[in-house]
Amino acid sequence: MGPEGAASILYEKEIKASADPQKTKREKTAEYKKQNAGPYKAAACGMVDDIILPEESRGRLIQAFHMLAHKTEERPKKKHGNIPL
Repeated sequence: MGPEGAASILYEKEIKASADPQKTKREKTAEYKKQNAGPYKAAACGMVDDIILPEESRGRLIQAFHMLAHKTEERPKKKHGNIPL
């Protein structure tokens, strides 16, 4: 959910009760964005592992692909075979 939708739900009563609902909605949306939205808030809450700059993204992707290039996934051995019926 985006900041506009969240602010509309959280501050619904205040927006409806105000003299200028559009202005109040814009103010509450800006307040919500300032308090809750953004990568630094998400990183502080543990929702993301790292915040990187856009110019670092290619190098990070290359590193990740190199790390995963030789990864093998081992399946667990079967406990039981099929019983012939």
